[in-house]
Amino acid sequence: MIDICFSELTSNKLNFSVIGHSSTDKGKDIVCAAVSALTQTFLRGIENNLKAKFQGEFQTGKCNLSIEVPVEFSQEFKIICEIFKDGFYKIAESYPEQVKLN
Repeated sequence: MIDICFSELTSNKLNFSVIGHSSTDKGKDIVCAAVSALTQTFLRGIENNLKAKFQGEFQTGKCNLSIEVPVEFSQEFKIICEIFKDGFYKIAESYPEQVKLN
């Protein structure tokens, strides 16, 4: 099971976690690959475009980060978070036994 959590702290800070695997067949599972691709795109996009700073862990099967963007990017950050939440939601909706979004 992959657990995904977006927990907004303020308009420019977020706790974000993606923990677990969708199966034991690592590297060959489409659900895990989809979640991984969305996670990496989300993090790289906000780092490169919104100057996000990260604190925490990011490794295979465990992403547990505190994210902060400069205040002037708060609105953009909120919109991007909502877009990616929607993407994770669709994966969780399609594969409820493998992905849970909090």
